Amino acid sequence: MNKRTFIHKPSELLRIGKEIVKQSDDQRYIRKVTLVNMMLERKMKAEEISELSGVTRRTLSRWVKIADEEGFDALRGKAKTGRSSKLSKEQKEEIKNALINPPKESGYYKWDGISLSDYIKSQYDIDLSVRQCQRLFHELGFSKIRPQTYPSSGELNEEEREAYKKNC
Repeated sequence: MNKRTFIHKPSELLRIGKEIVKQSDDQRYIRKVTLVNMMLERKMKAEEISELSGVTRRTLSRWVKIADEEGFDALRGKAKTGRSSKLSKEQKEEIKNALINPPKESGYYKWDGISLSDYIKSQYDIDLSVRQCQRLFHELGFSKIRPQTYPSSGELNEEEREAYKKNC
């Protein structure tokens, strides 16, 4: 089995790793650094650490190599950006203002994913699916309000509630 040759002293890396664990709040990062520290201490075999942590030996070795060559910060998770929004912030504000007003002012019976998708297409010539529009409702701070099927339990008029349930 090959012994790894370090650029930095393993004891120095271990000292830095222990300081990071004490100071960081990022749990995924702490986990990686802790496992690297365990590998550097060499109190357990790599196979045992792998079995206990659920991380392959190859990944553990790669993390040790990255910590040695690039520093512990290279073990941090990268920001996941995703696709940029089709709508600008200004457009979203305009849409939010339209949603605050009654839907009839914009020519719709009610605001839902279908009507919002149509509204965005007609105003901005941008195609958003119904599901994207449902997410947009949530992003803009709106929630789905469902009609109440019968008077709530605990209401003052319990007789009306029972009568309603009998007639349905």
